[in-house]
Amino acid sequence: MNSSHSLLLLISVLLFASVAHSTSKGKPPKINAKTDKWEIAYRLNESVTLPCQADGDPTPTYFWKKNNEVLNTSGSHYTMQSGNLVIRQTKQGDDGEYKCFAQNEHGIAFGLAMKLQAAVINAFSSGVTHVVKPSVGDYLKIPCAAPHSYPKSTPYFGYNPPSSSHKLQHIENNDRVMLDYNGTLHFANVFLNDSLDYIGDINYVCVLNNPNLGTYVQGGDYKVIPQVNTGSTDPRGPMLRWSEYLVTAIKGTNKFLKCIFSGLPTPVVTWHAVDMLGKKIDRFTVTQPGAVTGPEIQLTNIDVSDEGRYTCTAENPKTHVRANHTIQLEVESSPYWARTLLDRYVDEEDNVEIDCEAHGRPKPIIQWFINSVPVNEQSFTGRKSLSGYKLRYRSVTVNDSQVIQCLASNQHGAILENIVLKVNAEEPSFMETPKDKKVVAGTTVQFECNTRGAPKPTIEWFQGIPLSKVSGSRFYIQDNGRRLEIRNTEIEDSNTYRCQASNKHGRNSATVVLMVRSPTSIASNQVNKVVRATEEVIIPCDVTTDQNEFSSLVVEWLRNGRRIDFKTETHMYMDSTDYSLRIKSSKVTDTGEFSCNATNGLDSATSATSTLRVRDRPDSPHNVTILSCNVTTAEISWIAGNDNNDQITEFTIYYSGNFSSGNKTYHPGSTVEPGSRYHDQVSVHPWSRYTFHVTATNNIGKSDLSKVSGQTCNTRSVPPDRNPTGVCGSLSSAQQLVITWDPMPENEHNGEGFHYIVSYRRYGSSDGETKRNVEDSKQKSISIHGQKEPFALFEIYVRAANRLGTAPMPDKQLVRSGEGKPQVIAQNFKLVEGSVNGSSAQFFWDPVDTSEETVRGFFRGYRIVFWKSAEPNIRRSEDILINKPFELCHLQLTIPPPALRRRRHHHHHHRHVRSTDRVYGSTSQLWPLSDISAAVQVLNQANAGPDSNVIEFRTPAGAPGKVSNLVVVERGWSHLIVKWQLPLEFTGDIVGYNVDYSVVTPAVGTSSHVQINDPNQKRYKIQRLDYLTKYRISVTAVTVAGLGEEESVIGETLPMNNPDAPKIINISTLDNSANVSWLHSDLQPPLNPGSEFFVKFKGPDNSTVVQVFYPDQDSDDNWANVTGLEKGKYEVWVTARSGIGEMERETNSRSWIVLIGLNNTVIAPTTSELLIYHHASAGWFIILMCIIALLLLVLLIVCILRRTHGDMYPVYEKEKMWRHHPLAPDETPFGEYTPSSDNPHLGRSQGSLDSDEKPMESDSDSLEEYEDQDASKFNEDGSFIGQYTGKRKPGSTKPSAINTSV
Repeated sequence: MNSSHSLLLLISVLLFASVAHSTSKGKPPKINAKTDKWEIAYRLNESVTLPCQADGDPTPTYFWKKNNEVLNTSGSHYTMQSGNLVIRQTKQGDDGEYKCFAQNEHGIAFGLAMKLQAAVINAFSSGVTHVVKPSVGDYLKIPCAAPHSYPKSTPYFGYNPPSSSHKLQHIENNDRVMLDYNGTLHFANVFLNDSLDYIGDINYVCVLNNPNLGTYVQGGDYKVIPQVNTGSTDPRGPMLRWSEYLVTAIKGTNKFLKCIFSGLPTPVVTWHAVDMLGKKIDRFTVTQPGAVTGPEIQLTNIDVSDEGRYTCTAENPKTHVRANHTIQLEVESSPYWARTLLDRYVDEEDNVEIDCEAHGRPKPIIQWFINSVPVNEQSFTGRKSLSGYKLRYRSVTVNDSQVIQCLASNQHGAILENIVLKVNAEEPSFMETPKDKKVVAGTTVQFECNTRGAPKPTIEWFQGIPLSKVSGSRFYIQDNGRRLEIRNTEIEDSNTYRCQASNKHGRNSATVVLMVRSPTSIASNQVNKVVRATEEVIIPCDVTTDQNEFSSLVVEWLRNGRRIDFKTETHMYMDSTDYSLRIKSSKVTDTGEFSCNATNGLDSATSATSTLRVRDRPDSPHNVTILSCNVTTAEISWIAGNDNNDQITEFTIYYSGNFSSGNKTYHPGSTVEPGSRYHDQVSVHPWSRYTFHVTATNNIGKSDLSKVSGQTCNTRSVPPDRNPTGVCGSLSSAQQLVITWDPMPENEHNGEGFHYIVSYRRYGSSDGETKRNVEDSKQKSISIHGQKEPFALFEIYVRAANRLGTAPMPDKQLVRSGEGKPQVIAQNFKLVEGSVNGSSAQFFWDPVDTSEETVRGFFRGYRIVFWKSAEPNIRRSEDILINKPFELCHLQLTIPPPALRRRRHHHHHHRHVRSTDRVYGSTSQLWPLSDISAAVQVLNQANAGPDSNVIEFRTPAGAPGKVSNLVVVERGWSHLIVKWQLPLEFTGDIVGYNVDYSVVTPAVGTSSHVQINDPNQKRYKIQRLDYLTKYRISVTAVTVAGLGEEESVIGETLPMNNPDAPKIINISTLDNSANVSWLHSDLQPPLNPGSEFFVKFKGPDNSTVVQVFYPDQDSDDNWANVTGLEKGKYEVWVTARSGIGEMERETNSRSWIVLIGLNNTVIAPTTSELLIYHHASAGWFIILMCIIALLLLVLLIVCILRRTHGDMYPVYEKEKMWRHHPLAPDETPFGEYTPSSDNPHLGRSQGSLDSDEKPMESDSDSLEEYEDQDASKFNEDGSFIGQYTGKRKPGSTKPSAINTSV
């Protein structure tokens, strides 16, 4: 390096070193605006802009050099715009090498030199026209001596058309006519039309074009005159006329190779690569569009692997002669960096190595610059050294901050890189402040202490207060102190930790807090359940977590690995108390694997997987198909549906043969066990149209019917194949033979014109059969009148028939004609002494002759009849049955023996005891506290005989029946009020009531019991109940005879909320007391009435008197009387309360003002008027009356005066002014708590014996299948449903409350 360069380098280094001492902040310049045009051609008298842009801190300044001399850019010719050099009105002297420099206080950067040269094109030296006369078929070349041009251009040939208006036309290249790369035009063989005579008298012209100047020049003309000679058309073998032997290509560019051959016909040229391992022939392409062969090929994006020999082969198909030529391709490249060169930002005392290795062919030359000053290996000593392409610094200082330029060049180009070396010197600081951490015990935690400083800081770790160095087998300090790692953390590791960084410039520290928490866990409560659909399922999730993180605990449930969305799965919910999953009504689709996942943001736990299989009845089969249809059978097939997790046990085929198109009834047919066979035969009836369903059954139940088969099975008509069953008779009608049978269903008629043939005759008679046709297929009996002897034997049968014939002859049956009324009367009917109580008594009497002649039928037993002596037409009865019913339908078809008529079946009934000379019977259906008359009758199968002797007796009091009209009249969220009325049947005086109540479901605890000893109380408030809960409330009446029947009602409490505000409706006062009345709610109807009420007086001394309200349980009135009040002004309000303890809620009414002892004035909150109630002094009343009289007098005078003037007196308006105040004491009470006759649930009873209504009759339980001609004597029904209207003791209607002195 020469002495001038060394001096410049020294000055540059000293300059920037002095700056570096002053500050380590900022950034040296870096040129980032680059261009690929290092050689730029320009046109004279135009402007040229050379780019240059750089970054740096502070912002760099720029200067330019031309041919290594600083350029003056302050004039008008050379100017700078943001670093770019602008040359205005270029001239010939602007040619040269230009280089951009950017500098600031930290260094100098420069860009790659750009060569600027004016574009030029010279004219051809000669304009002489050359004439050539080649022979047709011969080879011809026309040379072109192109003049100088910058940038360099390749000439081409064209011709000028005859008309001067046409532009110069190109000679198109093809396999026969083509240009070489020097501009010579070659003809592989000459054609006659190559003279261009067919166009006109035209010559070939060599043209050179300069695109930068936008102009071209053309040389001398060539006139081609082809000559036709002997042998002109003879074939000529191919011969190489032009090509290259050694070609150099630049890596990354495209390259053309060309071989020009002569010959006739025109040779076909093909190419191949030689001695190139792995080289593909199609790596290059023929430039002629659409051709696969040709004299020129192109290699694109050339790489070193393309280097080698390429052979072109020309072949003439007529001569079969080949000509070859080989071109050697060598690939070189411009320089390129071996690796990306990056700016270097380092700290004091760091070692730095800058690698500036470059590749290229030939190998590039590396040049180094520091702040634009050239340096070499001799320029450095001590801490710095330069060796080849590596520049090394040891223990850098801030003085080493500079811009280093690396320039690599060879004959094909150059590359330049400005590398910024920035050395920092600063006290330690934190790039990122360490963060406090919460971790789970047993895990590993790391604290990063990312510091910066120059030189690199020394890092130490401390813990606790006072500080102590971190130590222990589980504590690891890594990466030169940058990281503290604590392994297998424990709860005791919770502490403060300090990271301290220091270097020669100072010290800095940061403190973090570590909180170690207990891990989250879920107890192993794996559940494997198999349930039926709709059953409730509970899957536990027993979660524990650190108490400090409990508020962050989030639990979610997964089914088959996917989170359950409880908004869509509304039948599922997670219990907030124990996190268990509750499925209220399980479904088959709930089947799967369930797990719960718990996380508190620190860690998570997942439970063991529980399985749930929900079984349900199967899905309906589908694709029901009729395979065949015959007169008596049909074959059906189907496809099974889903078994819903329980194996199908059978399939059932249902059929319908209804004729109507309305609703069809389907009957079960055959049953098939599951398996590979899903088809079966079903029995069908003739003359029917069938459709079919199929059901599937498993252990849970039966599926719904499948869709009806899309086909129908229509069977043909035949005679009936059976007769009616159930052929029998009836004993209910005397002097009639009644024949009954079971009608045959329509699907067994087997054809049209179906009817019954009924045949009968007297058993043992020689008379022929009597037959009757019954056309109505639904008729089930026929009566034959005129039978003189009751209970006579007949021989009968019923036969089915249709238009095609009759059914087989049926067997004959024996039946009896109707029974008569028994003529025998029981004797000595008496009451068993001491057997009478409030509802029952026992009797006895003498047995009777039970022969058919006296009983006039089959003897069944006795009937005890009884009635209130004062009401003989309202009877009750109790049957004492001796024999089983007569088996009328199963008589043998033989002549009965004489004993048959007198046969007796002595079967004892549970309500009678019979001895040898007496018959006993009892009843429990008597009326309590009543005079009773009773008798006994004899029974046959159908009728009862006359009354026996009548006895009379009186019953004592009995247990009461159910209370009537039990209803819930008020609901709150912690109370219910029920009301009831007396039992409908009077059994004695009521002495009280029992009230029991309990939760409906699920059953929790035992029932609560309340005993009411006041018989007049028929209302009760149940308090301290749970909200939104259903209760069963039972009320039982009590008499001296004991407890009655229980009556129940269900009541549900309301959602928990503040109670409605009460509404004070009246306050009346005396000198030292006040009576306050209110309604439960100021809303109509109430939304959530309170359970308890308190009357509060706030006195003159601001003390509050609280009066607890004890309601009259049998009254809807709410009032309290407060005594012992002192003279003064009081604020009065009523407080409603619901619930107890933590759930207690209160709401106050609007307050009133009361003046005690001060005219006893009451001021309502809704008006400014005074409601005056004075009960102590009559003088005030007299004064008030006088005032009213005076006002009436004035009113009368005004009326007369207005009438005199013809005006109408507005009576309505005046009356409205003096209307009775809406809050007066006689206002109607709160409607919801006042019994009303309009309410169908209150004050309503069934008919009584003392009323005009007809009493309710009971259902028959003994003779309901028999008829009686004398119905008036058999209106009793054998059952006991008593009814009466109980007498109520007169009770006071006056409201009750407790008077308390204060």
